[in-house]
Amino acid sequence: MIPEVAQKENTRLAWAVKLWSAFKSNQEQLKEANKTKLEFQSELEQNYQQQSLLGQASRQQEARLAQLQEQLNRDRSDLAQLRAEIERLKQNKTISDVTSSPPKVQIPQTKPALAPTELPSEPVGIQELNFQVAIVEPQERPVSHETATARYFSEDLGNGVFLNLVCLPGGTLLMGSPENEAGRESHEDPQHSVEIQPFALSQFPITQAQWQAIAHLPQIDRPLNPDPSNFKAPNLPVEQVSWYDAVEFCARLARLTKRDYRLPSEAEWEYACRAGTTTPFHFGETISSDLANYDGSYTYSFEAEGQYRQQTTPVGSFGVANAFGLYDMHGNVWEWCADSWHEDYRDAPSDGSIWQSDSSDSRRVLRGGSWYCLPNLCRSAQRHWEQADYGGSGTSFRVACSVPTSFKK
Repeated sequence: MIPEVAQKENTRLAWAVKLWSAFKSNQEQLKEANKTKLEFQSELEQNYQQQSLLGQASRQQEARLAQLQEQLNRDRSDLAQLRAEIERLKQNKTISDVTSSPPKVQIPQTKPALAPTELPSEPVGIQELNFQVAIVEPQERPVSHETATARYFSEDLGNGVFLNLVCLPGGTLLMGSPENEAGRESHEDPQHSVEIQPFALSQFPITQAQWQAIAHLPQIDRPLNPDPSNFKAPNLPVEQVSWYDAVEFCARLARLTKRDYRLPSEAEWEYACRAGTTTPFHFGETISSDLANYDGSYTYSFEAEGQYRQQTTPVGSFGVANAFGLYDMHGNVWEWCADSWHEDYRDAPSDGSIWQSDSSDSRRVLRGGSWYCLPNLCRSAQRHWEQADYGGSGTSFRVACSVPTSFKK
């Protein structure tokens, strides 16, 4: 072959090989691209199917929620009807109790020598108070009564309003509850001995008439609403008052009378409530709604189910006191004490003094239970707390002071 022709053919062959190699490379890349495309399409299809399933699940969930809401609405309607039926049955039971058979636990017919509506018409000094003490006992003798006496004096608050204070002797208190007491809570522990000095405590929770008499006096640290109570009547206990309000009341009363009025310490309050008893209530081993105001539809021990009045009652209206001559120590209204709240009695003072906290904790002690409480919350040892600025429809107080020297034996 002619050399020039051979060279041209070789060049063409080399060019053809190069083109074929490029074609093969492009074909491989195209095949790989098609493979990637198919994988991507498959992934898109899977995502679409998953989205479709999620949409279906979401629609099912919405339907289920609609069913639950409908059921909840029916349950609320049924609950409202049930509550109405319970109230109707309670009213029927109350009417039946009054019109048919006498209650299983009788309250004494004799009135205390100094009922709230029979306060003296003029200021008096030391006087003797006669009153009935009730003890709830097992079924063969549901309740027994004893007549007791105490010493008291009255403060004239003006406009015919007086405040009775009972003189309590000093003594020793075993404060707290034993481990086997029903309804006991951990913050009633440990039981410990406290020496209490003589002091005077208001015979009843502060009434609305007494509150209004003091609330109209000049302010010392804070203003007082003269009519804060939810349930209104002059001889009902004042309620919806905070701890700060009660302290202001004491300050104004002290300025008016020139005596050291204050809230009782927690130890003084329990000493006053127990009046020498060690049982869950000063009535004994149990309580009765014929003797105190609480939710009597619940029972504590062997007493019969009683009445739930659903509001406060006039102070002293049950006609029975404890052995010190103090009324309404169980139920009716919670009563503020001067002390800060402590979780238990570890390191508590043994002299009955006010136990203040070193922290900024504004919780304060309440004692005695209230008209809406279960009976176990009305025990002598029961402790409760609220913030010092709280005032509910079951929150009130008593006042304490030193026994005047001229009244001491």
